[in-house]
Amino acid sequence: MQSKFKQGDSVLYLEYRHNNAIISFSTRSPNPLYSYRVGALFEQTITTCDSFIVLPNLPNGELLFEVRDARQPTEKPARLKIIVEAPLWLRWWFLPMMFLYGLVFVSALLYLFYRYRIRQFLRLQQTRDRIARDLHDDMGSYLSSISILSRSAALNTTRDPDRAQQSIERIGQTARQVMGAMSDIVWSINPDHDSMEKVVARMRDVANELFADTGTTVSLDADPTVLSLSLPLEKRHDFFLIFKEALTNTARYAEATQVRVRLQREGATLLLIIQDNGRGFDVARPKASSGGGNGLKNMHKRAENIGGTLQINSVAGQGTTVTLVV
Repeated sequence: MQSKFKQGDSVLYLEYRHNNAIISFSTRSPNPLYSYRVGALFEQTITTCDSFIVLPNLPNGELLFEVRDARQPTEKPARLKIIVEAPLWLRWWFLPMMFLYGLVFVSALLYLFYRYRIRQFLRLQQTRDRIARDLHDDMGSYLSSISILSRSAALNTTRDPDRAQQSIERIGQTARQVMGAMSDIVWSINPDHDSMEKVVARMRDVANELFADTGTTVSLDADPTVLSLSLPLEKRHDFFLIFKEALTNTARYAEATQVRVRLQREGATLLLIIQDNGRGFDVARPKASSGGGNGLKNMHKRAENIGGTLQINSVAGQGTTVTLVV
């Protein structure tokens, strides 16, 4: 920016990047002799015949240039105020303003971090509450069944021993289901099981247990890129239960000889694909022989809980494919 005068007030404004000035002056005397001084640079008066002065690299702030005819010492000098504007970072208000901006910025970061932590806490709390409700509902159902079966076994011990034996066997089966449900919940809430490598290992254990001594061949393949993923509690619990529900239905109703489970990654999404060569069923009208409608509804609901989509394709006599995209 070039130097500029403000008309009428004899003030010269300079930017800190253009802080050099050449000032010329004149008088009516045929043989002029000038005396001048520049306050704050040098207070002594300089006498010269030159009609100009070069002021290089002026400091920030205000300077007062005064000049008069040296032969007229009583004459009032001509004055020019020179103001070199300081850069922003050297002005008095810059540091307080930067401090204020910094304070606002740090406060905003702390607030956003606080909001983030609160959202995390609430999301985790909602997941825990949902798991607790699931556990309460499951345990209530299992214990009610055990209570009813216990009474049936007690009543039929003498009059119908075969029926009593069936009730006792069902009590044992229900107790194992209770233990399995408890084991699943304890496993899913353990933060050490966040990695997909641990999840896949658990899935293999469940698959081997469900199809032990059934003659069904089970394979579980996971892409290496999947094993490096991390699955937090709020997703891990429902993801695992969808897998277990699908495999349990296959073991109970599909009459399959081959079951294949695949885990693969496509971009930012995780795919779980479960295929069997069983008898299949009508997806639009699921019956008890295919796991019933409630189990499928629960699977879809769990998929929604973790922001995923669940698709079930089945053809009678050709098998079923369950695809979960998270």
